[in-house]
Amino acid sequence: MKITYFNFFTGKMKNGASYRIVQLSDLHKKCFGPENQELSEIVASQKPDAVFITGDMVSRSMTDINNLKPLLKNLSSTAPVYYSLGNHETDMKTVNPALHAELMRCISENCILLDNRTEFIKGERVTLQISGLTVYQECYKKDGHYRNLRKINADDVKTLLKTEPDPDCISILLAHNPNFLDAYAEYGSDLILSGHVHGGCIRLPFIGGLLSPERKFFPKYDSGEYKKGNSSMLVSCGLGKFRLFNPSEITVINLI
Repeated sequence: MKITYFNFFTGKMKNGASYRIVQLSDLHKKCFGPENQELSEIVASQKPDAVFITGDMVSRSMTDINNLKPLLKNLSSTAPVYYSLGNHETDMKTVNPALHAELMRCISENCILLDNRTEFIKGERVTLQISGLTVYQECYKKDGHYRNLRKINADDVKTLLKTEPDPDCISILLAHNPNFLDAYAEYGSDLILSGHVHGGCIRLPFIGGLLSPERKFFPKYDSGEYKKGNSSMLVSCGLGKFRLFNPSEITVINLI
């Protein structure tokens, strides 16, 4: 596992304030020690002010969430946890409704669930506007195929979230799918946190990620920081799934 650090200069922090976020994404079926204890301890060692989860902490084919439950409980004892959904969480509602209901209960008991919702984190020297975007399932797979997938624009983001960025806040968008950076930037988010692409599964020197979940070679947004206008997007390589030359990743973001 690797820990990747980013310093994000917002211009909106007051009197030298700072705020530390740990981002987790795409755990799927992977487990780091019994009940994910190793992962919990690594997150705690970073002393975050908040933990942001950007989806796919489960796989749709799972039959239990016994390793996720203690992880979320332990994370919530470290810092407030904000959980946005990926395509596997939403797929599970159809594949295994009972397990999906159990998952939603677990998330709600331990985290602030941001399913097309917005919350504010208010401090003396900083206010964060945190939105979790759940896009249409046709953005991931359509009629059983990866062809002609649905795209979204800034109006779609506004419609789904039912709100707009507050210019007086640091606006952070938790958006599992990074493929719509143009829409996120036009919507006006200062910082977008994404995952989904798993770093391209296999990473090649000088080239980057090889394959996206949509079966596309050399995905445009696979890992790291991307800028569009006044917006920055950080894409996590994630924690689980098959990977080669592509270690599991925890992202630590310092807002400065």
